[in-house]
Amino acid sequence: MTRQTLAVLAVFLADPDAEWHGFNLADQTQLKSGTLYPLLARLEKAGWLASRKEDVDPRVVGRPRRRLYVLTGEGAAAARRELTSHLEVISRPFHPAPSNRARTA
Repeated sequence: MTRQTLAVLAVFLADPDAEWHGFNLADQTQLKSGTLYPLLARLEKAGWLASRKEDVDPRVVGRPRRRLYVLTGEGAAAARRELTSHLEVISRPFHPAPSNRARTA
């Protein structure tokens, strides 16, 4: 689980029922499109996200239709598990193992 994936999942979990489009996700996560869109595709292929094209007339709104992404039930549960697991790891006290190297005086 990469830092970038965790950042995207955190955005989705902030409002699990919201639909997000790529530009908003890029803005929230500070990820570039070359990182973000393949990540979204992997999450969708894994069943964590679902997507649809927005229902607008491009001529009326003056732009192409956006692809909207939303967490699935499975995705929300898996995202919570992953984020919780990673937060537990980084919140543990760090105790380095004793070094086997000889100390110099």
